[in-house]
Amino acid sequence: MPTSRPSGRTPRLVLLGGGHSHLRVLESLRIDEWPPVEVTLVSPAPREFYSGMVPGYLQGSYSERQLSLPIGALAHRAGARFIPGWALRVDAVDQRVYTEELVIDYDFLSLDIGSVPGGIERPGVKSHAFSLRPLQRAVGLRGRVEQLGRAGGRIDVAVVGAGAGGVEVALALHRRLRECGADPRLTLLDRGTEILPGYSDRMRERACVILERRGVVLELREDAVSVSADGLRLASGEERTSQLVVWCTGAAPPPLLSDSDLPLSERGYLAVGPTLRVRDGSPIWGGGDCIDLQDLNLPKAGVYAVREGPVLAHNLRAAIAGRAERIYTPQDTFLSILNTADGRGLLRWKRVVSHSRVAWWLKDWIDRRFMSRYRC
Repeated sequence: MPTSRPSGRTPRLVLLGGGHSHLRVLESLRIDEWPPVEVTLVSPAPREFYSGMVPGYLQGSYSERQLSLPIGALAHRAGARFIPGWALRVDAVDQRVYTEELVIDYDFLSLDIGSVPGGIERPGVKSHAFSLRPLQRAVGLRGRVEQLGRAGGRIDVAVVGAGAGGVEVALALHRRLRECGADPRLTLLDRGTEILPGYSDRMRERACVILERRGVVLELREDAVSVSADGLRLASGEERTSQLVVWCTGAAPPPLLSDSDLPLSERGYLAVGPTLRVRDGSPIWGGGDCIDLQDLNLPKAGVYAVREGPVLAHNLRAAIAGRAERIYTPQDTFLSILNTADGRGLLRWKRVVSHSRVAWWLKDWIDRRFMSRYRC
């Protein structure tokens, strides 16, 4: 649905979040021909962390600078105003965004604000557990791991959530603690009945073997209901002592969505149609983990956000110009490589599953190529 341009002034486009899709929008603003538009990017910090390299950063293979992109500088290079801070609420009727300090009017709005960990509201999780959403928290986690490692001796660590992120983080922390001279005792807990939900049985079997060989204890059907300074408490009532708890549960909608009057899906994410525009036709679009695409139940994975980026950029430009938008068609499958923190990667491509050094090399090459594309 084309959108008429506001008359008498330059239209205002506000981008909330510096995720993968918005990186492509910023690139398009720089290299493509856009109609006159004032662009504002709101993101918590001037540097945005890349999720695909976080496990490698935790294990010590990447530096903080290698892990992050200068989202503020990228915005300025694209001719956009950058506002560091958190967006708290969107008023879709009056077309305003409320941040911690400002009220920003918009004519066109796009959200790429990611997700939050499921269960983050449980007692003690925010206070005593480390999480990786937002990704900037990975820096604090690595610092804590190295502090514990330097102290030496036995270190009990609990990683909650046995999805892809939890598996990678558990293996990465195990490696880093050992390299620092400690004796890590890693436990990977999940309330579900299987590891790596959404993956094939072969992938799960290989992951279980890798975890067992590295000494990571996998406990399924165990639900962590609270976290304290000394450990965590399970739904069974059992108390577990742990010097470090890492919360790697599955994705949940960010509070901004429920605190705003935006059209939401049944799961609580921004409800968008095939053009990545919200289903009620308002001048609002979205990409990445914060959206649910109509009639589809896509996993929250960065590969979708990357593919959504060019369509999102095209459709924002088309809407401002009053032209027709393009339909986004998600890929049927995608290459998945988990970093197993031993110089190898666990690869899944369609029916192929392998654990090899070549897989790690391929993952590292893909990640570095992505980062080099957006460095200033």
